[in-house]
Amino acid sequence: MRIASKHVTELLVSAQVPLRHYLWVPKDAITFTPHVLSYVFGDGRALFAFGTINSRPAYWIVRGDSSWTVEYDNGAEPSDNALEFGDISEEVLWELESEFGSASLGHDFEYNSAGRPYCPETGRLISEADIRYPRVNTGGGWHWCRLDWPDLPGIELVPHFLHPEVRVLAPRHSHIEQSQAA
Repeated sequence: MRIASKHVTELLVSAQVPLRHYLWVPKDAITFTPHVLSYVFGDGRALFAFGTINSRPAYWIVRGDSSWTVEYDNGAEPSDNALEFGDISEEVLWELESEFGSASLGHDFEYNSAGRPYCPETGRLISEADIRYPRVNTGGGWHWCRLDWPDLPGIELVPHFLHPEVRVLAPRHSHIEQSQAA
């Protein structure tokens, strides 16, 4: 990754603020700050939220290729070589686990009557820090969606060709062009 692309990611990280979200009911809301994956996929011009079922509603932010489609693109015409995000989701998951660690710890865990996580195979208690977001808990599967870029100083944004209401980085900020110019 060239410095320019790294700088864009650093600006994106600095723009993250604590969010308060809930999954089903407001009384179960949590406050979290989305973590930004430093690895950039493809041209890096599009943003995606990537979450796991067991970490909902918290999610990570992924810089991905602007040509990627997502299943709700409703028949919009992607480029000929476009991947569906689901096709790359395991690679994204691997990069997230590499950067933030795995909450799976090689085994499943459950909660005891006191609400503490433990390994049902051994009965050993598990540290909350070992399973808490931003560690990646893959149990139950994962989900994703497009995100709009926040306004960042010195960064030009343009409407996405499939979803004009979502902005992507202008082509001059493409990770691929910068990498090839090195």
